[in-house]
Amino acid sequence: MSKKIRTAVVGLNMGLQHAYAFHESEQADLRWVVDLDEARAKSVAEELGCSYTSDWTAILDEVDAVSLCTPHHLHAPQALQAIAAGKHVLVEKPLANTEEDCLRVIRAAEEKKVTLMMAYVLRYIPAIVRLKEVLNSGRYGRPINASCWVEGFLPPNPDSWFARKEKLGGGVLFSHGCHYVDLLLWFFGKPELVASLGTRLGTEWMEGEGTAHATIAFSSGTLGHVSCSWGIKHSGAPARFHIQTTEGLLALPADYRKIEWVTDKGTETIYEEAPASIERKSGSVKYEVEHFLSCIAGGREPETNGRDALRSHRTIWAMYASRGEKVPEAAR
Repeated sequence: MSKKIRTAVVGLNMGLQHAYAFHESEQADLRWVVDLDEARAKSVAEELGCSYTSDWTAILDEVDAVSLCTPHHLHAPQALQAIAAGKHVLVEKPLANTEEDCLRVIRAAEEKKVTLMMAYVLRYIPAIVRLKEVLNSGRYGRPINASCWVEGFLPPNPDSWFARKEKLGGGVLFSHGCHYVDLLLWFFGKPELVASLGTRLGTEWMEGEGTAHATIAFSSGTLGHVSCSWGIKHSGAPARFHIQTTEGLLALPADYRKIEWVTDKGTETIYEEAPASIERKSGSVKYEVEHFLSCIAGGREPETNGRDALRSHRTIWAMYASRGEKVPEAAR
C-alpha cells in the first residue's frame, strides 16, 4: 500500500466529522486535531489516538494536508499560510468571504501545485451523485423547476462570530444556502438571471439575513429555487429537494439516502443507499474526505476545486446585489 497522507483537522465543531473521516480512512494518517478549546481537542485526540494542540501553525511541518473548519473570516488567511507551507488544503465553505480573497487562495494553490478543495459535502453523497446521473440520462424528462427547502433553528447567540455579517460573509444564504446553490449550478449549468430576498425576522440577533429565498434562471430554461432559514423552530422537514420535469417529479428526501420518482401512476423508489454504508461517526463527510485524499494521491483536480467554488460564491454575491425592486405605492 502507498504511504498514508499525514493529516490535521483545524477546528472541532464541524471539524469533528472531518477528524472521524480521516481517522476512518485507509488513505490517511490523522496526526493532529486543533482547537482553541484545548480540553475539547484533548478529548478528541484521546478518542482517535492522535496528538492535539491549540496552535495550528506549530504542526504544519508534521503533516501533508490540513482540513480547515474554522470561522469563515479565517479561511483565507489560514489557507494561504498552509499553502505557503506546501500543504494540501480542504476548506469548509465558504472558500473566503470576498472574491479578492478567493482568487488569492486559488492562485496561491495553483502556483504551489497543491490540492485545494472546497468542502461541498452534498456533491459526494451517493444519492445526489446518482440524481445527477439520472438528470443527465434524460430518461425522466426535461427539468422545468427545481426547489430546495432547508429549515433549521439556531439559538440566539449575539456574541458569536455567526452574528457578525463581516465574519460570516453575509447571512444564511451565503453560509448554508451555498450548498444548494452549488447543487443547482452542478445539475443545470450556466445561470442567466438571479434574484433573492432575505429577512432578519426571527433571527434579529444576526446582522445578516437569517431567512432567504433565492431564484436562478438557467440558460436551458430551467428555474431553480432555494429557501433556507435558521429561524424555523420545530421544523418537521429540515431539508427537501424536488425537481419537476416534463414527465413527473424527482424527490430527494431529507436523509439524502434515496431518490423517488412520482407520476400519476404513483411513487417509485429508483435509488436507495444501503443503511450499513452510512452508519459511521463521520457521516456523509466520509465521502468528500475520501475524494480529497484520492485527489492528493493521484494528482487530480477535485470535483469541488477552488474555481468551481468561486462560481457558486459569485452567483450568491449576484443574488445579494439583486435584492428586489420597490413595489410602486399604487400597487400596495
